[in-house]
Amino acid sequence: MRFLIVSLRKDWARVRRDPFQLLTALAIPLVLAVLMSLVFGRQPATPQGRLLVADEDNTIASNHLLDGFRSEALGKMVAIEKVTRAAGRARIDRGDGSAFLIIPKGLQQAFVGNLPLRLQLYTNPSQRILPQMIQETLAITVDAAFYLRHLAGSELPTLASGRIPPELDRYLNPPLIGIETAAVRQRKPAPSFAATFLPSMLFMGLLFIASSTAGDIWKERMLGTLRRMASSPVSLASYLAARVVFVAMLYVVVALAGLVAAQRLAGMPAPNLPAAALWMAFAGTIFYLLFLWVSVQPATPRAAGVLANLIIFPLAMLGGCFFPFAWMPAWMVTIGKLTPNGWALATFQAILDGAAGTAQLAASAALLATLGALAFFFTLRRLRVFAV
Repeated sequence: MRFLIVSLRKDWARVRRDPFQLLTALAIPLVLAVLMSLVFGRQPATPQGRLLVADEDNTIASNHLLDGFRSEALGKMVAIEKVTRAAGRARIDRGDGSAFLIIPKGLQQAFVGNLPLRLQLYTNPSQRILPQMIQETLAITVDAAFYLRHLAGSELPTLASGRIPPELDRYLNPPLIGIETAAVRQRKPAPSFAATFLPSMLFMGLLFIASSTAGDIWKERMLGTLRRMASSPVSLASYLAARVVFVAMLYVVVALAGLVAAQRLAGMPAPNLPAAALWMAFAGTIFYLLFLWVSVQPATPRAAGVLANLIIFPLAMLGGCFFPFAWMPAWMVTIGKLTPNGWALATFQAILDGAAGTAQLAASAALLATLGALAFFFTLRRLRVFAV
């Protein structure tokens, strides 16, 4: 116990003498979060698209064709802009807009007279979600028009003139519609753009801190600390265990500071902050052990730094630390969640959402603990040679 206390005092004294190394690693994700919050605000992260419409019919039917995009939900995501055919085609060709719809003249006449008519929709290939939403909404509208035409049949011209025939009046006056009301639980508001990115940014900081603190092993070697430790009665296993305890304590401080800052600066929801902080500290400690094993393999500190950088950036890219998993292709998400940081980040997100069950937490913790134990064992074997 005395050795543990002395070792912790030594490591904390080193942090006090050189705090900028730790603060820089922590500041990177927090500065990015502040900048994103200032640029995008705390409003929900809603995709914004633009539907260019060349309405050459300019009738009641052509106006109602776009009613689906004027709903409360879709109206916030897709803005409608009236353009000419030539201007719309030129703009969609250069990627200015999500889609371009041409409503040819004669739409209303074709609908009333049950005549064929073709709508032309050009989508922006550089966008995936919004053009598909626009296409699906138009398909639903066209299907609704088909069933309305089938229901009204030959009476549609009469309906268009405003006169309701007796055969339909008994269904429409009063409407034969049953209404049932039910109270539903209010949906949780969508997170802001910055809050969507913050879990990824926090785990990017964990990786940077793990790489930085693991590199301190070379300072211990160059100062002769490891050599003296190897020749003393204290085992290298005790030294390594004390180092792991220090890193875990350090990550608790970092996690609490990062989560509080994320709540205050970007409005990131963290209903179970202690559990989220403990998970960050646990995951960060495992990352440290993995990077420590990597750091003791090369023969020089420069080579160790290069090797750590070669590992950290692919891990961060695949493991959801650069972009959230929700924004990544499915194949990359499948690979990314197999990485240590991706697996830990997915569980962390579940904790923030309140969806982490006991089984998921146990499985994730067991997997990370197994990786940490293996890294500890192989690092200790290498450390006996590395120390001298």
